[in-house]
Amino acid sequence: MRLLASDSFDLAAFDALYNYLGQKAEALKSEYVISKQVLSCLRNASKAIRNQAPHVAAARENLRLADKFEMLLDLMIIGESPRDRQPGVPRIV
Repeated sequence: MRLLASDSFDLAAFDALYNYLGQKAEALKSEYVISKQVLSCLRNASKAIRNQAPHVAAARENLRLADKFEMLLDLMIIGESPRDRQPGVPRIV
């Protein structure tokens, strides 16, 4: 919630949050149920970046990070994590 209320953009905080949630995704890959709190955190992080973009230049420059949070949410829904998607490495499904 602190990231939503801020008038500045803290890239290090968003990166730390993404890394933490990426580790959570790895731990939750085999689970059928994911906490609403985790899902809400992912959605709120993406929304916070997009909402700040019109007003904060640093947020505007880092809109790709909002896309990463949304992709992480999609990966968690299908039971994967960012580790499962490495550039240049074919996926085995």
